[in-house]
Amino acid sequence: MIPDLERAQKEIKNTGLDDLVIKLDHIAYRVKMGQREKTMTEIADLVPYKEYKTFKVISMKAITSTLKLHDTLPVIVVSEGLAEDSIVENYVKKYGGRIHHLAYLVRNIEKVVEIQKNKGVKFTTDDIIGSEEEGIKQIFTLPTETANHIIEYIQRFGDFDGFFTPSNIGALMKSTEKLGEA
Repeated sequence: MIPDLERAQKEIKNTGLDDLVIKLDHIAYRVKMGQREKTMTEIADLVPYKEYKTFKVISMKAITSTLKLHDTLPVIVVSEGLAEDSIVENYVKKYGGRIHHLAYLVRNIEKVVEIQKNKGVKFTTDDIIGSEEEGIKQIFTLPTETANHIIEYIQRFGDFDGFFTPSNIGALMKSTEKLGEA
């Protein structure tokens, strides 16, 4: 086994993180303005994903659509900017259309964030976004060094089954604003 990988796996087990991370929840793309529908069609041509929900995020000048494969996870999320100066479009100008983040469903997001911060992991915001009352909490890591993608940790409460709320999607997108700076 690769020594660094073996060390990482032992560390994950020792911190309890392996019991806190449940499964891959969704895969999110950011694509060039005007490419969201084409991206969704390309995915649906390869795998029988169907359009699930679409949300306009007026404050961030963006639109986000979700695709579901039957009733299974992961869901595919595709976001595009609605203006040249949107956070999504600025990100795509810098990095190209690509996977933006992989989101993992967790049991206790506060504990996960605490463990990761103790390991030196940095996040796009100091605070977890959302609340138990809203039904969801989530946070993004800074991009990984080699693949340059973000990990999102997400925890749902009660019967909430969404991927964000109208009140937190803007804050979640805004937390990545500095990543799109040229």
